[in-house]
Amino acid sequence: MHLNRPQDVNSTDPHLLAQNAFNAAASGLSVGNPLTVVVPSNTGAFSCLAEGSSSVFVMIPGVLGQGHPGSTNCSSPSIGFIGTPAFFNFFRPSGPNPSFAGLITGIPAGAVPFPCFSAGIPAGYAGEVALAKCASYPGGFGVPVPFNSVDAQLSNGNSWYNSLTFNLSKRLAIGSAGFELLSSYTWSHSIDDSTDLQSPLEPQDSRFPNLERSNSVNDQRHRWVNSAVFQSAGAKSGDGFLKQLIANFTMSPIIEYSSGRPFNVITGTDTRLDLGASQARPSVGGATSSPFIPGVTFGPANVCLNSDGTTFTVPLVAPPAGCIGNLGRNRFTSPNFFQVDMRVSRRIPLGERFKIDVIADAFNLLNRTNIAAVNQLCDPLAGSTCSAGQPTASYDARQFQFALKLSW
Repeated sequence: MHLNRPQDVNSTDPHLLAQNAFNAAASGLSVGNPLTVVVPSNTGAFSCLAEGSSSVFVMIPGVLGQGHPGSTNCSSPSIGFIGTPAFFNFFRPSGPNPSFAGLITGIPAGAVPFPCFSAGIPAGYAGEVALAKCASYPGGFGVPVPFNSVDAQLSNGNSWYNSLTFNLSKRLAIGSAGFELLSSYTWSHSIDDSTDLQSPLEPQDSRFPNLERSNSVNDQRHRWVNSAVFQSAGAKSGDGFLKQLIANFTMSPIIEYSSGRPFNVITGTDTRLDLGASQARPSVGGATSSPFIPGVTFGPANVCLNSDGTTFTVPLVAPPAGCIGNLGRNRFTSPNFFQVDMRVSRRIPLGERFKIDVIADAFNLLNRTNIAAVNQLCDPLAGSTCSAGQPTASYDARQFQFALKLSW
């Protein structure tokens, strides 16, 4: 309990960002990305600016306005507020960005034709907060807080581990020959809700870290390891040629089988609009597939959450903008691991005092390709196929090692 987890405690508001983009586009402004919307600045404060067949009532140039689709003189009903996201710190809980406070020079009472500014607009940061509250954006904590993402190291992660282990050992001696076997099997299941030290460090949505509960990255459901030692009898002076030939040999195999470990599939695209792309995941079901993950298709992110956990949609914008994928963390498993190692040695007496061991070791004797890492990237917005699950690294190929050991 209380494991370390990095989490952005000052995350952006995806609903406000998506709605802001829609309002801007509906009012004739060019919108390429909800994060880069900019209120026009080529007009005066509290004036109407035509944008194609629509218009924007610019309250503060480059900062805040209202959109009026379908009229060039701001006479049609307003569709809502349009703000420059960077000025309002991308609608984070900490409120507007104090770095832009110098843009607000203040407007006296009675000079502002807008009900929420009946007392005027104060200069500096207080004016920023007044603008934010008028538009129902986060107003902050009452004092300037120059925070963007706050990647805090919290102690709210949890992990659960359950296992069952069997061990079997057997020793057998026949004269000076001997045999020993050790077989160990473990079934285990590791579950956690804290992010692991792979590419996605933070939760997919830092506002809801509980949605990360899944198989741990180190979850290994089955592991079976067998080791043995076979030792032939020694030979004495006068024994026959065959006995002399096979005497004092030791053969020691190690055979290991284990299940693959889970891996995360991420999009590499900032659909969540939190100014980070590494942790976003796609949704299950769609038009994109990977030849390395058969039977599963992927689609753009389609789970759009408000900060209270309710869902939202914004026409033509969300989903996918401002949304997360419904694919669980660490949903897929890499290929299993199988390896045979072997040691063969022979002890050669050199008189009564000295002995020399000739040793040959083989690692991954069968030269099996064991996958160490796979591609995690699948972006449904980039095409109909992706390479998620494709092996990108493997453990060592077959290796041999030889040694001489002198004993006296």
